[in-house]
Amino acid sequence: MKQLWFVADGQIEMRDSEVPDVGFREVKIKIAYAAMCATDVHIVTMGLMNVRPPAPLGHEASGTIVELGPGTENSGLRVGDKVCLSPSAFCGICPDCKRGQTQYCTNNVIRGAFAEYAVVDVSKVYKIPDDADLMAYCLVEPANCAVRAMDLTEVKHGSTVAISGVGGIGSIVLNMLLLTGATKITAIDPIPAKRKLALDMGAQYTIDPVAEDIEGVADSITDGRGFDYVFEVSGVTVAAEPVLKILARCGTAVYFAVYPRDYKLPLNLYDLYRKEGRIQTVFTTHSLMPRTINLIPRLQTDKIIGKVMPLSDSVESFDLFHKSLYPKIILDCSK
Repeated sequence: MKQLWFVADGQIEMRDSEVPDVGFREVKIKIAYAAMCATDVHIVTMGLMNVRPPAPLGHEASGTIVELGPGTENSGLRVGDKVCLSPSAFCGICPDCKRGQTQYCTNNVIRGAFAEYAVVDVSKVYKIPDDADLMAYCLVEPANCAVRAMDLTEVKHGSTVAISGVGGIGSIVLNMLLLTGATKITAIDPIPAKRKLALDMGAQYTIDPVAEDIEGVADSITDGRGFDYVFEVSGVTVAAEPVLKILARCGTAVYFAVYPRDYKLPLNLYDLYRKEGRIQTVFTTHSLMPRTINLIPRLQTDKIIGKVMPLSDSVESFDLFHKSLYPKIILDCSK
């Protein structure tokens, strides 16, 4: 089968790999679609998550079950079921797993979903509706991270919110914010097409951080108060500091993105103290996946998905990702 691999620092390669056998508690899935994520790119460019080559890539996917291994009899899953998945497995025995924080498992094993098939532990396979659009449901895993953000931040109805970065995950977070009852939703992005996308999705205002004074426009939108919540979703270091400058008193700054491992945020603790401001980061938790599956029909996936490419062009998809032309790039793993 075709499969994309992280082969050396900064290098990826399409390989012919053996279709993996199914072991105890494992499920074999014919992958339909897999979505590009900044995490995949950062694994290759920054060694994120301590992943070292050679390693398969891809973790946002959907497909159809083609084989069930022993130990899956009571899972409720059947051959032919449409599913979404997280192609990794937690061990259940490390200290983090025993605390119920399996997302931090120190023995996590990544299987990779930029492939024609994936074999995944049954605990990371989630059934979706029989009539599900598999392309839309490959967004369950990234949308799950956005649900985690909504849970952690507890955005209140009527609160003012700004979001910095309307790329792949940014457009999903924006969609979630539109469902929360937030107001004066403002998208900050230097790319005109992405500001237009934000308005098309339902944002009320946009700011061009290159051509406009972010603080001045934010003051105009919020009557000088600042935003109750500011989500930084771009992962661009120059975008990280303005978040704190446009934050309202008692506001929450949410750093959602992945930044370079050696980046240190300039922070004036006195200013933050005067505001009683809070800083929140977001990772994920897979126990939310059933809730996220329920939300997919309410996402504007026709706008969030910007480009569909064949799996055979996955090396080129990484180059395209760096151009920031599209919100979410999807790989069609049947081609």
